[in-house]
Amino acid sequence: MATFVCRVQFLDDTDPFNSTNFPEPTRPPLYTFREDIPLINQIAGVHRQLKAPHKLDDCALQLSHNGTYLDLESTLAEQRDELEGFQEDGGRGKKHSIVLRTQLSVRVHACIGEFSDAVFSRSLAESVSKVWEKSQFG
Repeated sequence: MATFVCRVQFLDDTDPFNSTNFPEPTRPPLYTFREDIPLINQIAGVHRQLKAPHKLDDCALQLSHNGTYLDLESTLAEQRDELEGFQEDGGRGKKHSIVLRTQLSVRVHACIGEFSDAVFSRSLAESVSKVWEKSQFG
């Protein structure tokens, strides 16, 4: 049973229009991953340890050193190439971490939804305004 011990953090990007650029906590805890178990079966433990604000089903894991998203359906052993350089010192004593964050597709859908709502609201407001004008002067 091989394990992979590393720092874990989360990025609160649950609102794509109001997110921080800094992973939390500033002093990340260590988490022990099993290399032989798919990450989808381990992500709940990371989420629980970090007390992250994300919906568990919307979570992804990203490597801090190169920005690569890990495949949750795969094991860490199957993703050795992505982890290359992860355990090396990042310079100035900076250690890398695995960051729990919102899946990219969820963030994109949230943006599209916000823009659609804004466009709909604007066109609705224009329509109501036109109806109001017609009722007043018609």
